[in-house]
Amino acid sequence: MARWVVVVQFGSGDQYKVDEAAHFDGTLEQARARLYEIACTHRPRMALRQQRRQVYRIGDGDAYYANIEGVMSTLRVLYRLAELAWSTDPVPDPRQ
Repeated sequence: MARWVVVVQFGSGDQYKVDEAAHFDGTLEQARARLYEIACTHRPRMALRQQRRQVYRIGDGDAYYANIEGVMSTLRVLYRLAELAWSTDPVPDPRQ
């Protein structure tokens, strides 16, 4: 199984933020399903009172664009799936 992270990018004007919404292990299919779920439900700003959300798939499903309309503002968010390619941390033994 691979190690995955869902990367979230959002902002407005000249200020953009990159954050991590979730870390998990799984297959590519499981990771894509989790990414979709997060793109549909994640709240990038806790104070944002969502009125409407539109989620668009980018490419094969490794990224989504969400247009989230709140009471006072609209937030545009990119959700991306990334697979761990290398780490200095030792890989845990799955038998333990």
